[in-house]
Amino acid sequence: MSGNEKQIQDWQEKLRSSFGEAGQLLNYLTHTLDNFYYRYLETEESRDLKTLNLAPHLYGAVSFESNMVQALKISNPEIKKELIEFAKSIPKSQNPKIQYSLTCEIKELTQDHGHLILKSEISWDFPDFDKKSEKKVQKLIHFKYEDLHDFRKHLALKLEEACSLFL
Repeated sequence: MSGNEKQIQDWQEKLRSSFGEAGQLLNYLTHTLDNFYYRYLETEESRDLKTLNLAPHLYGAVSFESNMVQALKISNPEIKKELIEFAKSIPKSQNPKIQYSLTCEIKELTQDHGHLILKSEISWDFPDFDKKSEKKVQKLIHFKYEDLHDFRKHLALKLEEACSLFL
């Protein structure tokens, strides 16, 4: 075995041992999600967001934006059009809000392989934010990995892809 092969093998073993239990993988996942909330979901009224267990195998956070000027900074023309119509249709006295969410459904999470479904969503179904409503836009990213290195290397990139909805 060459020096480089030994170095790579040692690095892989160190990585495996640092994520030896499923709980450590989940901690890494939730910590990474927390970093994305700060950049994409936090608003004046939704601060210091942390990952919550929203349902079995579903983790994420939800925030609300009541400042329509901030909500209209989204550059996607289709979403922007819908948000403009929403802002026009609800009187300011009713304190209209937009709901943002970023979630991760865990289909499988192991060191050797996994499957996560990352979902970003913007909903203007005020005041109920009904899950079955058509007054929302979602972006789904299926992230499958085959080893721990792949998980660590691509998780943030896949989250960035999901969060492009908020730009």
